[in-house]
Amino acid sequence: MMDLVLCFIFSVLVVLYASWVLLLLYPKREKSRDYFPGLSIIIPAHNEEGIIGTTVESVLSARYPGEKEIIVINDGSTDKTKEIVERMAKQNSNVRIYNIKHGGKANALNFGIRNSKHEIIVTLDADSKLEKDSLIKIVKPFSDERVGGVSGIIRALHSKNPLTWFQDFEYILSSGWRFVCDKVNGTYIFPGFAAFRKKALLEVGGFNKDTLCEDFDIGVRLRKSGYKLVMSNSVIYTKVPETITGLCKQRIRWGRGTIQVLRKHYDVILNKTYGAMSLYGIPTQIYWFFHGFVYIPIIIYQILGGYLKYFAIYGNYFSFDVVRYFFSWFSIYGMIEYVYRTITGEYDINLLFYLLITMFALYLIYDLLLLIRMSNLSIRYLFVIFFYFPYSVFTLGMHTFAFLYELRNEKVENKWGKNK
Repeated sequence: MMDLVLCFIFSVLVVLYASWVLLLLYPKREKSRDYFPGLSIIIPAHNEEGIIGTTVESVLSARYPGEKEIIVINDGSTDKTKEIVERMAKQNSNVRIYNIKHGGKANALNFGIRNSKHEIIVTLDADSKLEKDSLIKIVKPFSDERVGGVSGIIRALHSKNPLTWFQDFEYILSSGWRFVCDKVNGTYIFPGFAAFRKKALLEVGGFNKDTLCEDFDIGVRLRKSGYKLVMSNSVIYTKVPETITGLCKQRIRWGRGTIQVLRKHYDVILNKTYGAMSLYGIPTQIYWFFHGFVYIPIIIYQILGGYLKYFAIYGNYFSFDVVRYFFSWFSIYGMIEYVYRTITGEYDINLLFYLLITMFALYLIYDLLLLIRMSNLSIRYLFVIFFYFPYSVFTLGMHTFAFLYELRNEKVENKWGKNK
C-alpha cells in the first residue's frame, strides 16, 4: 500500500517538475520597452533600526533615469527606525517619513499609497537591498498599459549562518516556479518586492488586512479586476531568519496566510475564467498541503522504522553504521546508494524505482537551470543541494502544520513582528 502511495506522489512530482523544466526552457518574447515614469517607492517599516539605513541607501543609489520619491512608513516602531530615517530625510529631499500607529504592513502600504504622488508604486520590504538596476527592470513592463502589477525576484542576504544559504536556495526555487507561472500568463504572487499601477491598487481598494498574505491576496484581486500581471528579472536581497524558531514562525505565518487567501478566493480555484492562475498556479499550491500530509508521515515512518529494524532492536543505538544510515537519508548520497544497490540486484527494479529516478533527475535539471539563470554555480549551492532534503521536509512540515493551525479559524490580526 505504501509503495502505491509513493508511486502516486512521485508521478505527480514527475509531471510538475517536467512542466517546470519545459516552461523554463520555453523562450518568452520580450515585448516591453524602456519606460521611466515617476516612481513612488513605499517602504513600510516596523523596528528595522539594524537595516533600514542600508535599505534606503540602496534605493537612493539604484540607477533610474526618471524621478523617484522614497516614502518610509514608520509603523509604530519602538526602536531607532524613526531617528535613522529622519536623519536621512534631512540629507536627501527625495526621502520622506511618515510616523503612524502600529497597524501592520497592509495598513502602512495603504497609507503610503494615499500619500504618494506618482502613478507607479514600488513596494519594498524594509530589510532589503536593491541591485543597481532593479528599479529599471521592475518598471519596464509597465510600458504595456494593460499591466497592473510586476513582481520581482527575492533572494536571501547571506551570512556565515548556513541556514541563510538554504533559504536563499529555496527562494531561487520559488522564483523559478513563479517564472514558470509567468510563462503561461499565471503571475499572481508579489512577495516582498513589487511594482503596481496606482490606478489599479485604488480600483481594488488597496491592500487588505484580513489575511496574513497580503502579497498573495492583492495579486488575486488584481487578476479578478482584469489586470495583466507579470514577473520581471529585477532582484532584491532580503534579510531572512537566522534561527530555527524564527524560520518556524515565518513559515507558519506564510502557510496560514495561504489558507486564508484560498478560503477567501475559493471561487477562482479551477475557474478557467482566470486562466493559468486558477488552473495551474493555485492548484500547485494546494497540492503541497496534500503532499505534506501524506509524505511527511511516510518519511518519518521509513527513517525511524529503518533505524529500529536494523539497529536499535539489536542494541546498536549509536555507531558509525548508524551515522552512515542517517547521513544517507539526509543527503543525496542516499539516492546514489539506492541506485547502486538497485542496479547490483540488492533491490528490485520496479515502477517506484523508475518514478523516483525520473523525478530526481528532473529536480536536479530544474535546480541547474535556475542556478545558471541566476549565475549561482558556486560550491555553497552544491553543499546546499547535497543536504537539502531534511531542510525541505522541515519547511514542508511547517507549511502543513500551518494548515492544522488555521483550522481553528481565529480572527486574523495582520501585524508583523521580527522573525529572529
